[in-house]
Amino acid sequence: MSLGAGNAAAPSGICPLCGGAASRWLVKNDLPIQRCGACDNRFLAPADVPADLESLYSVDYFAGGIATGYPTYQQDAPMLERNFAERVRRISRWRAPGRILDVGAAYGYFVKAAREAGWDASGVELVPEVAREAAQLAQAEIVAGDFLEVPLESGFDVITMFDVIEHVREPLAWLVRARELLAPGGLLVIETGDVASAWARLLGRHWYFLDPPQHLWYFTGDGLEALLARAGFRAPPHRWRSGRWVSLANIAFKLVRLAPPSRLRSAVIELARTRLGGSLYLRFGDTLLLAARLD
Repeated sequence: MSLGAGNAAAPSGICPLCGGAASRWLVKNDLPIQRCGACDNRFLAPADVPADLESLYSVDYFAGGIATGYPTYQQDAPMLERNFAERVRRISRWRAPGRILDVGAAYGYFVKAAREAGWDASGVELVPEVAREAAQLAQAEIVAGDFLEVPLESGFDVITMFDVIEHVREPLAWLVRARELLAPGGLLVIETGDVASAWARLLGRHWYFLDPPQHLWYFTGDGLEALLARAGFRAPPHRWRSGRWVSLANIAFKLVRLAPPSRLRSAVIELARTRLGGSLYLRFGDTLLLAARLD
């Protein structure tokens, strides 16, 4: 399975999304991040994306077993369900409940929240073991596999991608597939970091979202809209600056990873993963929720 074949043909210095001229912006985790002078999106050049990228995504990714991902995803279930219930309420203001597909469904908390709100909800999840648990939790169909490859019946009223588009090798292909699966007038809802936000600019290279190779793409709101237009979405999208409940364990996990590797860092990561409780509601304005409608 893959996250899309990528655009390996794009030469160095050329934006794979729009073809504009790109140059090195900064280096993070020993990987150079490029900035496009035309669409202003930032990205890891295809040649710099690890060949084994997909090996990042496993059960360990959700359980603190690797130095990226989430420390306690399932333990954070109450916060995740609260966050996703809010997303469902917002989507329901834009579109009456119908068929909804969650791409990158993880353990199924959004699908569960959507079904409880009256939606006919299903999902797609890359990791088979996680997809099986998600189907049991949500009592819904969760297809295991790559979104670009798995068979899906078209006619969805809404497709969601929460914290997903920044991970994939070829985001334009994912948006085109979503367009093909949506019914006329359907919505594509994307949530991702906004590299042009004031908080991201203030933190610079220390912005938590700058995390290659986990995150390959760093969009601006206008840059993401331009990409959606290239994928065939023509109606002006809705934009919303979303906040979320986050566990203290997750916050500590991300903060300590800014420090150089050491025994102390390893100990703090383990403490965050296993013993740290509590949560905070965070809304720094650096997370963009964008809903694009098909004409």
